[in-house]
Amino acid sequence: METVSVRCNHCGAPLEVTEETRFVTCSFCNTQLAVRHTDNSHFTEEIGNIARSTERMAASLEVIKLQNEIEQLDREYSTRFPVVDHGRGAHGPPGFLGAILGVIFAVVFSIIVFTVFSQAPGGFGLVPPLMASIAIIAAVSGLIKAGNHQNYRSTYESNRNQLKLRLDSLRSQDNDARR
Repeated sequence: METVSVRCNHCGAPLEVTEETRFVTCSFCNTQLAVRHTDNSHFTEEIGNIARSTERMAASLEVIKLQNEIEQLDREYSTRFPVVDHGRGAHGPPGFLGAILGVIFAVVFSIIVFTVFSQAPGGFGLVPPLMASIAIIAAVSGLIKAGNHQNYRSTYESNRNQLKLRLDSLRSQDNDARR
């Protein structure tokens, strides 16, 4: 079997290996090496370096994956609840305060309309109670939507915070490993 001369990638010592050799331990420095054979050359590479490079790539891939998950979560949230800007500052859907103000407005509006129209000559029959009912239904619907939005937002923020913590932890580990 024909031998090939290569050098240890760690200490530079000469090593004799066969064409079939894939791994060798340097007899001078005890470094574990992977032997690479190409058409025109033969060389060694420290297995520890390969493992560290692989670990760094895996960590980088995990960071990218978490960043993508956060971006996807943000896209889904902004698609479901787009931010509106009417020149007075951006805002999302109304919260409970807006819905409660809507209910108060609906009740006050209904009382005023009912009082005004009930005193009108000839009366308006079912118009005031019908308007009041529609206003109250719209206000209750607003409360339900605000509640749903609040629940969805809480879930969104919780999921986003968990992903962000994992991402920060990975970045911290990566920075520690590089030191």
